[in-house]
Amino acid sequence: MGLGLLVWAKANAVDVKGSVRSDETPKEGGIEAVRAPYWQEWNGFIEPRKASVDMTREVAVVLVGNVPMKDAVVVTLSNGTLTPSTIVAQHNAPLRIRNQDDFTHQLFCDKLKEFDAIETSSGQSRELTLLQTGDFTVGDRLAPYVQGFLHVLPKVSAIATPNADGTYVFKDINPGTYTLKVFRGAFEMSSSGLEVKDSREVVVDPIAVDAKAKK
Repeated sequence: MGLGLLVWAKANAVDVKGSVRSDETPKEGGIEAVRAPYWQEWNGFIEPRKASVDMTREVAVVLVGNVPMKDAVVVTLSNGTLTPSTIVAQHNAPLRIRNQDDFTHQLFCDKLKEFDAIETSSGQSRELTLLQTGDFTVGDRLAPYVQGFLHVLPKVSAIATPNADGTYVFKDINPGTYTLKVFRGAFEMSSSGLEVKDSREVVVDPIAVDAKAKK
């Protein structure tokens, strides 16, 4: 009976697809107001590139439903950066940190006693269980330029990382009622209900992740 239900759920699972977008332009003031970076200027050969969000690092798309996620959330330290830098995880679930840099990191979060500043050497990992919900800032005692934002939710069903163009997909989602949330940095940019039915796929309208879209 149990196996039959599992096979039925898998057969009726669908993909949920969508995209996040940004229309941000360079901020006024500062050095960019005096002279734009070379990639934003016309040089006669290459079309200038619009300022944009690093979707893969800065944005997280989350489905919240009745079924909690079982897998650990994994973040990576590489080239002196934290990927993703916007981290969403589940309460009482593991968070795994992998250091792929050639030097030691010491990530910490002041407001989470379980997330203390423990040295993680090159090639090593650390894992911790998040015991408190909320929104937190993550820093590095040994590399102050490394910063991330951690959102711990009571329940998370699935997490999608957008591609560079902002598109994302949740694979094999069971029919049901969900809440679709989008986070960027320290902020929750969007939260809306989503009904997943027994169909081929669900396509969600584009969601803005600009600061002006923040509620």
